[in-house]
Amino acid sequence: MDQFCPPPSDLAAEANHRVANSLALLGSLVRMQARSVGRVGKAYSGAEIRFMFDGITARIAAIGQLHRMLAHNHHDGVVGLNGHLREVVSALTAAYSSDQRQVRVEHRGVECLVLTKYIQPLTLILCETLTNAMKYAHPAGAAAQIRIGCDAREDGTLRVSIADDGVGLPEGFDPAKDGGIGFQIIRALCADMDAGLEILSGSLGLKVVITIPAALVANARTA
Repeated sequence: MDQFCPPPSDLAAEANHRVANSLALLGSLVRMQARSVGRVGKAYSGAEIRFMFDGITARIAAIGQLHRMLAHNHHDGVVGLNGHLREVVSALTAAYSSDQRQVRVEHRGVECLVLTKYIQPLTLILCETLTNAMKYAHPAGAAAQIRIGCDAREDGTLRVSIADDGVGLPEGFDPAKDGGIGFQIIRALCADMDAGLEILSGSLGLKVVITIPAALVANARTA
């Protein structure tokens, strides 16, 4: 047996541990949404309820894709973020896209390698950011164009950007404290990882930039 490969029992234990953590995290997110709904105290329309269930479905799909990727990941402790992003985006597009709500995604940038132990919170941050773009960029139902990229910076950090061509944030919206469950999750997970978060809104759409600290980065190379 390869000396660098853990015994099968250790691999199974690690896989079970990761799945258990993911399920616990998903449960926490659903509870957060339930509490948020309870505080609002209003009757929800059928479309709003469908959006809520779509959001839960999207998170489950993203976590499912994460574990499929980890099961086939051959790099010891390292994940290629751009390749993983493509798979997550594909799962989310399948969950949200319909004849009434079309989504087109363009991938840019270089391959970015991050440490495996940080890929779960990064996946959820990206899931929530993409979900917001897919749901709210074009309230009237026009096709949404989303651009995603990851670039390595000279200081060792990675810069992940997700931009849409939609209507942007409402006037007076403060991205540091306002927003629903999605923005709350994004801010909390970024804070936990000490990742930078920049939200730029204008007439040409909304852009979310996440700066991943060098401590979370395995390497970065041009694809």
